[in-house]
Amino acid sequence: MLSFTDFWNWISAEETWQARYGLWNLLAEHLTLTFVALFAAGLFAIPVGLAIGHFRKGEFFVIAISSISRAVPTMGLLFALVILLGVEFRSTAVYAALGAIAIPALLAGTYSGLIAIPQTTVDGARAQGLTELQIIWHVEIPLSLASMLGGLRIAFVQVVSTVTLAPLVGLGGLGFGIVQGLALRDFSQITGSALAVVLLTVIGDRILSLAQKANNFSRLKTKKGRR
Repeated sequence: MLSFTDFWNWISAEETWQARYGLWNLLAEHLTLTFVALFAAGLFAIPVGLAIGHFRKGEFFVIAISSISRAVPTMGLLFALVILLGVEFRSTAVYAALGAIAIPALLAGTYSGLIAIPQTTVDGARAQGLTELQIIWHVEIPLSLASMLGGLRIAFVQVVSTVTLAPLVGLGGLGFGIVQGLALRDFSQITGSALAVVLLTVIGDRILSLAQKANNFSRLKTKKGRR
């Protein structure tokens, strides 16, 4: 049973924050796993989403990826890849699982942003002599950035919460405190580690939400200025 006194003693202890498995080190590991997975997923999902959205071909691929992502359980995918690749390659397996989780949201966000752009806008840019690559870079990406950020926001929440499972296969992250706390029946450690995951998820989500709103505001201001 959780006691406020025990929780305060745990959270105020120096080793809770500074030890090898203190919150700061675990937070750094958690963020590393999250950002590397998002970056790797983005290298695949964003160019594919841009290509499909620009040429308006391959929509079935986006739908298929989204449908598969809903059907595959996250924990099952994580453990299946670890078993398939072997324990010695568990880091690769975890990054692959996290990347697979992030790809559908990034792909859908990019694709949705591009198809929402009026065809007349793209045709007008093409009529001015812009190449297809220039249209994507100078017209479509700026206009679809808010949707892309929305996809990134969803992907971040999914990945950062799933990283909590990484200690179950021998990696780090804030989930380590939860796993160890369960083994030791240390409810203060379980609660503190869980709160750290929640705070990290909420803060990251709010930052991306503000970035998305700022982009929308900037676009609206630009439109008014042109009028």
